[in-house]
Amino acid sequence: MYPILSVILRVCIVLELCSGTAWALQFQRYHSQEEIAAFLREQAQLYPELVRFQVLGRSPQGREIAIVSVTKSEAADVPAIYFNGTHHGNEKASTEAILGLIQNLVQNRDRGDTDRFLRRYKIILQPLVNPDGHALNSRTDAHGADPNRDYASPSKPESEAFRLVETRLVRDLLNRENVVASAAFHAGLEAVLWPWCHTPTLSRDEPQFKILGEAVARTMNMPKYTQSFFDYQTEGEFIDYAYMRFGIYALTLEVALEPSPREDQLENVVDRAVLGSMSFLQAIEQLTLKFNKSAALNVRPLDLRAAL
Repeated sequence: MYPILSVILRVCIVLELCSGTAWALQFQRYHSQEEIAAFLREQAQLYPELVRFQVLGRSPQGREIAIVSVTKSEAADVPAIYFNGTHHGNEKASTEAILGLIQNLVQNRDRGDTDRFLRRYKIILQPLVNPDGHALNSRTDAHGADPNRDYASPSKPESEAFRLVETRLVRDLLNRENVVASAAFHAGLEAVLWPWCHTPTLSRDEPQFKILGEAVARTMNMPKYTQSFFDYQTEGEFIDYAYMRFGIYALTLEVALEPSPREDQLENVVDRAVLGSMSFLQAIEQLTLKFNKSAALNVRPLDLRAAL
């Protein structure tokens, strides 16, 4: 299934380019932070009614930490879905996957399921949580600290967490926005993981997490989807904090076996991550409708050709 869907995605991008849309990123190579910053700003400038660019702050070495928000909703309390990449700076597949998702949402803004998602949600995308690590090609930040071990959790109080500016910016973003679901992109294995990371105890939303995880994993042709603890035990991860503090349906998407795959593999990695993200959006929408019937819409099965 996956190779066929990958071809569909690339055909849609080619058609969009031929229709006169602004230049698109090509994923035959990795992009510099200068190129990433230019791309984010360009999307907001070209589509001001759809895309908002915002600088959250700067890293310890002075690099920009930015997001874009993509939505057609004008509601102040619109539910948000937050995607981030590059908690670990050497996992550059995660950076490129977020860029690919931004491009896909913008290019296909008026098509099928994508149009509906953008009317229902604000989609917040952060390619670079840890830009210093990205620049240094290091898992950690510039001072050797792992951002994805710096969040609070049920067994780690906030007084022992958020020592890094990068994680404080994420925390503050979650405090401001009405985030209902989130996916943190990583690379180094192929799996879909969910809370808890620090304990084998199942969360109260284990059935819903399993539905989400299975939907994304099947779309991405990944055999592994499980509670994160049973992959490996960690303390202070983003998904545990997001779920503990805000009740967010938060997943880790491990999008590639290698942190930074060969450039000739990159396009397929990005295509698959985009497909998984679209599946995640639809699964979240269906859970929302199930538990909030007053907001029910006539939701049809995800049409991947229209969504991509």
